This record gives sequence, C-alpha cells and structure tokens, in this order.
Amino acid sequence: MRRFFFAAWLLFLLGATSPAWAHVKWFSDFSYLTPPLSIAEVLTPTYLGLVVLSMVVISALVWVDRRLDGLSGYRQINDWLIHHNEHSVLVMRVAMASVLLISWSSDAVLAPELASSSSVLVWLQFVVAVLLLFPQTVAVGGVGLLAIFGGSVVEFGLFHMLDYPHYIGIAIYLLVSQLESERVRSLGLPALYITVGFSLIWLGYEKLFYPSWALYLLEHNPQLALGLPPEFFLQGAAFVEINLGFLLLIGLLERPLAALITAVFFSTTLIFGKVEVIGHTPVHAALVVFLLNGVGTVYRPPIAIHKRLAWRVAFAATSFLLIVALFLFAYTWSAHRQHHIAVADAQSGTHGIKVFELGAASVVPAFTSIEVREEMPGSYDLHVEIDHWTFTPEQAGQPTLANQGHGHVFVNDRQVGRLYGEWFHLGELEPGENAIVVTLNGNDHSDFVIDGELVKAETTVRVPRR
Repeated sequence: MRRFFFAAWLLFLLGATSPAWAHVKWFSDFSYLTPPLSIAEVLTPTYLGLVVLSMVVISALVWVDRRLDGLSGYRQINDWLIHHNEHSVLVMRVAMASVLLISWSSDAVLAPELASSSSVLVWLQFVVAVLLLFPQTVAVGGVGLLAIFGGSVVEFGLFHMLDYPHYIGIAIYLLVSQLESERVRSLGLPALYITVGFSLIWLGYEKLFYPSWALYLLEHNPQLALGLPPEFFLQGAAFVEINLGFLLLIGLLERPLAALITAVFFSTTLIFGKVEVIGHTPVHAALVVFLLNGVGTVYRPPIAIHKRLAWRVAFAATSFLLIVALFLFAYTWSAHRQHHIAVADAQSGTHGIKVFELGAASVVPAFTSIEVREEMPGSYDLHVEIDHWTFTPEQAGQPTLANQGHGHVFVNDRQVGRLYGEWFHLGELEPGENAIVVTLNGNDHSDFVIDGELVKAETTVRVPRR
C-alpha cells in the first residue's frame, strides 16, 4: 500500500511532464472489434485508490488556488495576460486555419486518423480555413466548422467523434466572437472550457477501457513508463488526464493548468513528432485563450459558487466523485454499444472481417514456435516465431499483401490486442487454464487463410492461484 501511494503521487507530479498523453488512435492500430473492458475489470483496487487520491489532491488544490489569488506577483501576471486578451480570437483563427489546411492537404478531417472518403468534407475544410482569414467571415467559419464536425459524426460515428468535442467549443467560440452582445460573446469561453475538459476526461477513460491500444505505445517506448509497471503507469496517466479535465470543467487553477497542459503537449513532440503537433494545435490554441482570459468576467465557473474555502473543498471533492461515476457508466455503455455495432458491421461485410486466401501462393507463412513466459510474478509475455512473414505496423490500414501484416491475440476467445513483433505483453492472466491464440492478419485486418483454414497458432498456459 505504501508503494502504491508513493508511485501514484509520483505519477501526479511527473505524469504531467512525461510524454504519456499522445492521442492513442493517432499511433496505435486500433479497432472497435477489440472488446472494451467491463466495469468490473476497470474497477480495480488501483482505480479506486486513484479516485480517492484524486479527491485528496483536488481538495488540496482548492487551497492552493486560494493562496495563489492572494499573491501580488500572481495577480500582476494575470493582469498582464488580461491586458493582451484582445489577441485571443486571432490565435484561434490562425490555429484552426492551419489545422484545416493541413487536414485538407492530407485528405483527413480534423484529426490525423480521420481519413475521409468524403471530398465534400475535405474541401469544406479549405473553404472554412479561407473564411477564418478575414474577421468579417469568422462567424461563418464557425458555422462551417460545426458542419464539418457534424459530417464527421455521420462518417466516423458519434462514439469516435466524442474524442474531439473541443471542435464544437472552438466553433462556438468563433461563431460568437464578432457579436455585439458581451453576454452572448462571452459564451465562447465556457464552451471551450467544457469541451476541452470533456475531451481530456473522455480520452482518460479510453486508456482505462482499451488498455491494449495504449500499452502498444508503452511497449515501443518503454521509457515513458518511468520505470513503473506499464499497466499501473497507464492507469496513473489516465487519471492525470481525468483530473486536469475535471479542473478545467469546474474552473479551478485555470491559468496554471493551461500553462501546464500546453507544456505537456509540446513535450510529447519529442517522441511523436509532427503528427502530435498537428493533432494538438487546436487544443494548444484553446489553452492560450485560457491563459489570456482566465475564466472571463461575465460567467462564473462552478467552483466560484461557494465563497468559503471549506465549502469549495467539499464541492470539488464530491463533484469529482460524481463526474468519474457519470463518465464511467457513460463510457462503458458507449464503448460496448460501439463494439456490438463493429461486430455487426464485420459480420455483414460492412467493414470486414475479411479473408485473404494464401492457398495458391508458393510460399506461405507458418508458425514455428509459440510460448508464454512469466517474466515477472503474475505478469506474462507471449513470444512467437514465424517463417516467411514480415511484421508491417507502419502499413496498418493499407491494402493487404501476402505474407505481411500483424497478428491478432486472443485469450480465452477474447481479443486482447495486436501483435506487431515477436513479443506481446499479456500482463496478468486469470487463474486456471488460459487458451492463447494468435492469428495472422493483413494490413487491412483481413484474416489470412490457407484453403479456408485460419493461419494461426495456439497454446495453453496454466496460471496458479495466488
């Protein structure tokens, strides 16, 4: 227990300065055919411990916020930023125009992994980017951005686009930015806070319900885990995102948080490069707006409802508990519904479970070895050797070619991840007999078959009860 709290506290201190927040979908070969974890699997002692620790830390930050407000140097910095807040809309216009032009040039929509088949959506981005260049047409550009987001929901599904609600906030911010009414114009700032905060919390829960997607990044960049067990670090990193998103929602430490988060996102470029810059530029722009404006002067943030410190602490702690409960149930319902839709689509051939017949090939891939090793107590790794086979993770999503691609890993008939090399981290296994199956799949996830039979290997590992 002592080790747990020390490591968890370390995550809160260092998680924000380590490049652990890359958007998983930009770099991992994800699929909604991967079943999400159940609530029972997410509600581990570590999860519950991090919830309690988060409530303690957030309560302490309420006191920190009050102390900072009493410092003259802090107030001077705030005053200097407010003096320059007339540049806020310009920052957002330039950032969004740049992102839309880059997405347009790469036939994507809004984000790196949203490769669109709709030329209308792709070209609408170019039109909106041009509209954002002129102050007189910024509001029209905001309407156009809402249209792009709506079209993306139609093409990619609502569940996927819930990763990007900040585009709605940005669209509202741009739409009202040129209006005469100060009360209406000021709605743009809370819209940004709510949508960016929602996005951070939602993506935090993605790491908890789809750990195999993020563990792929940690396996290929083990330094990100700070020497901690990958599964534990992943939960800690998820809670860093959840906490920061919550703090944005209630309006606590808004300027320090904006500076911290944007510094973190810039640090991720050291590992993930240009894709990370492009994907996070809209969020960077929103964070700059938060720095320049704070919480604004018209609408009070939720934390400001109470004046007394004790009531603020109670409000922050109980609100956090309510928010994590709501997101937990909302995410599990949405993720399992999306999984059922993906399975139905696959069975109907809408998105494939497709097959690629190798029977006529002169040389076909063949497993020569499959074994499971217990590298640490309670933690297992899978190792395979395959003849006439090349792993091509960089070609994920491209057309399938014979004898190359990746593997799908199943434990007790449940897909747990994808194999991009000879090693795969299984993590903890259930006590008793565990059936491990690996299939070979093409770049577009087609199952390789020889005369109608899957190219696969299987083994069984017995896990003792502890």
